[in-house]
Amino acid sequence: MTEARLIHLRYAAVCSECGRELVPGTEAVWDRAARTATCVECTAKPFERGTAGASSLRRYERLHDAREARAKERFGRLGGLYLRVTSDPQSTLAWGQGGRGEERLGAFLETLHDDERIVVLHDRRIPGSRANIDHIAVTANGVFVIDAKNYAGKVRRIDKGGWFSSDERLYVGGRNCAKLVTGMARQVAAVRATLGEPTIAEFELRITPVVCFVAAEWSLFAKPLRFDVVWVEWPQSLGKRLAAPGPLSPEHVRTLAKRVGAALPAYATSS
Repeated sequence: MTEARLIHLRYAAVCSECGRELVPGTEAVWDRAARTATCVECTAKPFERGTAGASSLRRYERLHDAREARAKERFGRLGGLYLRVTSDPQSTLAWGQGGRGEERLGAFLETLHDDERIVVLHDRRIPGSRANIDHIAVTANGVFVIDAKNYAGKVRRIDKGGWFSSDERLYVGGRNCAKLVTGMARQVAAVRATLGEPTIAEFELRITPVVCFVAAEWSLFAKPLRFDVVWVEWPQSLGKRLAAPGPLSPEHVRTLAKRVGAALPAYATSS
C-alpha cells in the first residue's frame, strides 16, 4: 500500500506533477513508496484525464454553426434550402471526421485503462500553441504518444527511392501520409520537456510515438509498420503494445501520468 502523508520537506525536491522546485520547509505530500513529493496545490487539483476528440468536435461544431448563420443571413428564408442542397467544405468535415476517429480510439483505450499498469490521457494541449496530442498512455513499459487518424484505404509502405537509394513512405490508399510520421516529433518533444531529462534518465523511460489508423485497411497477415522511431498500427496491435510488461510500478505509472496531465492540460478544460 502506498504510504503518502503531508510533511514539511527537509530537503529540496521537485513536484512530481507540475515539476515546480520545492525548497526545504515547503509543505508537500511525500509518497514514501514512490519517493516523490507533490506540492499542496497539485494535490488539491482534480486529475482530469480528458475527453477524446473534444477539441476537434468542438471546432467542427463552431465551423458548421458559423456556416449556417452566414447562409441564413445571406439568403434569408432560402437559407434552409441552401443548406439542405449543399454540404460543409471538406476542411470543416475533416474536423468532424478526425474527432470521431479520436473518440473511437479513445473508447478502445478506455478498455485498457486500469490506473495501475496503464493510465490513458486524452486530448492534451501543447502549451504555447493550438496543437493537441490526441492520446497519451503511461504504462509499465513507458510512455506512448498516440495520434489517431480516421482515414480510409489500405495502409502500405512504398519505397519512392531510386536504384541505389531508399525512400520509404507511408501511404493510406492513394494518400501520401509521410507528414504524419514526421509530425510526431513535435508531440514527443512536448512530452519529453514535460517529464524532463533527469526523470527520463532516472526511470530509463522510453517515449514511443504511434500513428494509429482506426478505420483503414490492412493486409491479412499485416504487422505494424515502423518508420524510424514511429510505429504505425491499428487499435488492437496498439493495445498489445501498451499492455506489454515493463519495469515501472503502479505508483510510478500514476505519478508520471499526473505529472504529464498537469503540464499538458486537457484541451476541453483549457481557456
